[in-house]
Amino acid sequence: MPITHLVPPSRRQVSGVRGIIQNPLIRLLAINWLIGLLATVLIVAGLLVTNAAGLQELIFNSENPLVPLALLFFGLLITICSVAMGAAVMSLPKDDG
Repeated sequence: MPITHLVPPSRRQVSGVRGIIQNPLIRLLAINWLIGLLATVLIVAGLLVTNAAGLQELIFNSENPLVPLALLFFGLLITICSVAMGAAVMSLPKDDG
Protein backbone atom coordinates (compact mmCIF):
# COMPACT_ATOMS: atom_id res chain seq x y z
CA MET A 1 0.00 0.00 0.00
CA PRO A 2 1.45 3.43 -0.96
CA ILE A 3 2.13 5.85 1.86
CA THR A 4 -0.31 8.35 0.33
CA HIS A 5 -3.20 6.03 1.24
CA LEU A 6 -2.40 6.56 4.93
CA VAL A 7 -3.63 10.16 4.67
CA PRO A 8 -7.44 10.45 4.92
CA PRO A 9 -9.13 11.54 1.64
CA SER A 10 -10.29 14.81 3.20
CA ARG A 11 -6.64 15.80 3.92
CA ARG A 12 -5.05 14.71 0.62
CA GLN A 13 -3.59 17.37 -1.62
CA VAL A 14 -4.15 17.34 -5.35
CA SER A 15 -0.90 16.86 -7.23
CA GLY A 16 0.26 18.58 -10.39
CA VAL A 17 -0.65 22.01 -11.70
CA ARG A 18 -4.17 21.75 -10.33
CA GLY A 19 -2.78 21.23 -6.84
CA ILE A 20 -0.48 24.22 -7.18
CA ILE A 21 -3.33 26.47 -8.27
CA GLN A 22 -5.50 25.29 -5.37
CA ASN A 23 -2.77 25.98 -2.80
CA PRO A 24 -3.82 29.22 -1.03
CA LEU A 25 -0.24 30.30 -0.25
CA ILE A 26 0.81 29.98 -3.90
CA ARG A 27 -2.27 31.95 -4.96
CA LEU A 28 -1.46 34.65 -2.38
CA LEU A 29 2.10 34.96 -3.66
CA ALA A 30 1.03 34.94 -7.33
CA ILE A 31 -1.55 37.69 -6.80
CA ASN A 32 0.96 39.85 -4.94
CA TRP A 33 3.59 39.17 -7.61
CA LEU A 34 1.13 40.52 -10.19
CA ILE A 35 0.51 43.57 -8.00
CA GLY A 36 4.29 44.13 -7.86
CA LEU A 37 4.51 43.73 -11.64
CA LEU A 38 1.79 46.34 -12.18
CA ALA A 39 3.48 48.72 -9.73
CA THR A 40 6.82 48.22 -11.50
CA VAL A 41 5.33 48.98 -14.90
CA LEU A 42 3.72 52.15 -13.52
CA ILE A 43 6.92 53.29 -11.80
CA VAL A 44 9.13 52.71 -14.85
CA ALA A 45 6.59 54.44 -17.09
CA GLY A 46 6.38 57.32 -14.63
CA LEU A 47 10.17 57.67 -14.50
CA LEU A 48 10.39 57.73 -18.28
CA VAL A 49 7.45 60.08 -18.85
CA THR A 50 8.58 62.61 -16.24
CA ASN A 51 12.22 62.31 -17.31
CA ALA A 52 13.29 62.20 -13.67
CA ALA A 53 16.95 63.20 -13.31
CA GLY A 54 17.30 63.08 -17.11
CA LEU A 55 16.80 59.31 -17.04
CA GLN A 56 14.78 59.19 -20.25
CA GLU A 57 17.43 61.14 -22.17
CA LEU A 58 20.21 58.93 -20.82
CA ILE A 59 18.40 55.73 -21.76
CA PHE A 60 17.25 56.72 -25.23
CA ASN A 61 20.53 58.42 -26.19
CA SER A 62 22.55 55.31 -25.44
CA GLU A 63 23.82 53.01 -28.19
CA ASN A 64 21.42 50.23 -27.26
CA PRO A 65 18.52 51.59 -25.16
CA LEU A 66 17.10 48.12 -24.44
CA VAL A 67 19.95 47.20 -22.10
CA PRO A 68 19.53 50.06 -19.56
CA LEU A 69 15.75 49.84 -19.88
CA ALA A 70 15.81 46.10 -19.14
CA LEU A 71 18.21 46.58 -16.21
CA LEU A 72 15.99 49.30 -14.74
CA PHE A 73 12.81 47.29 -15.24
CA PHE A 74 14.06 43.94 -13.92
CA GLY A 75 15.91 45.51 -10.99
CA LEU A 76 12.75 47.30 -9.91
CA LEU A 77 10.65 44.20 -10.67
CA ILE A 78 12.65 42.03 -8.27
CA THR A 79 12.61 44.69 -5.56
CA ILE A 80 8.96 45.71 -5.75
CA CYS A 81 7.59 42.17 -6.20
CA SER A 82 9.64 41.06 -3.20
CA VAL A 83 8.20 43.89 -1.12
CA ALA A 84 4.62 43.12 -2.18
CA MET A 85 5.00 39.39 -1.55
CA GLY A 86 6.82 39.94 1.75
CA ALA A 87 4.14 42.35 2.97
CA ALA A 88 1.45 39.82 2.09
CA VAL A 89 3.21 37.04 4.01
CA MET A 90 3.91 39.26 7.01
CA SER A 91 0.26 40.33 7.18
CA LEU A 92 -1.02 36.75 7.42
CA PRO A 93 -2.76 36.10 10.73
CA LYS A 94 -0.63 34.46 13.39
CA ASP A 95 -1.82 31.01 14.39
CA ASP A 96 -1.36 30.58 18.13
CA GLY A 97 -2.52 27.04 18.48
